[in-house]
Amino acid sequence: MNQSLNRPTTLDHPIYPRLMGLLRAHRFATTTQLARLTADAYTSLRSATRQTLRHLNRLLEQHLVTCLERRVGGWRGGSTASIWALTTHGARTLTGRATRRRNQAVSTSFLAHLLAVTETRTIIDETVRQLPGTTAIVTTEPDCWRSHLGTAGQHLTLRPDLHAVVTSPGYQDHYFIEVDRDTENPARVITACHRYQAYYATGIEQQADGVFPVTLWIVPHDRRQRQLQRYLADQPGLNPHLFAVTTQQQLPEIITSGPPTTNQAEEELP
Repeated sequence: MNQSLNRPTTLDHPIYPRLMGLLRAHRFATTTQLARLTADAYTSLRSATRQTLRHLNRLLEQHLVTCLERRVGGWRGGSTASIWALTTHGARTLTGRATRRRNQAVSTSFLAHLLAVTETRTIIDETVRQLPGTTAIVTTEPDCWRSHLGTAGQHLTLRPDLHAVVTSPGYQDHYFIEVDRDTENPARVITACHRYQAYYATGIEQQADGVFPVTLWIVPHDRRQRQLQRYLADQPGLNPHLFAVTTQQQLPEIITSGPPTTNQAEEELP
């Protein structure tokens, strides 16, 4: 038997498959993000950060994860800002399937986008952790993608960065999440919004879940937020209740109180 397919003893600790699972789902994450995502397993965030770095170095010794040598603008230096990824050996050990990981082939701009997506998921998890009786199910790519037929019968795929369902004692809030880095012309955002509205018109999501998620655009700063809100408001063909624009700083309030639109994406629970 190929020994590389055997699960090493390091994965006997529950935190190791959890860390590797997060890297498999998000592709890249910093030490701090991984510590925050698994903070519920520790007594404090400080302890989580220290222990997470130790655990990651142990996985690194086993060649299950790798640490990228490059830095990305906007992410502070130091060991807590190190960027981690699952290796091909790590993916095979975790899933039992041979899946090649091309970690070094990712451009710096796309890496920054992926880290911003991971940060968004981290903020959701941290927020929900503070809300009694509230849970969040966050689905990553490609599992959060939606396939459907266009009006001409062509096969189309909607590709959000994340899908999230936040369940509190009274409501469920459903979101498609698009992480915007202010690197694209607003016209491309509007084009994407029309794709979401076309999917809404199919009724597929409503038939499956009873609601259609609000498409939440996460932007890096207030200026971009105002810009996209203005562009969306100037589109008479778009249903304004399907979309919202927010910053990462405002995201906890949305997760706590619901989307800043109508109850289009809310499902009241009995």
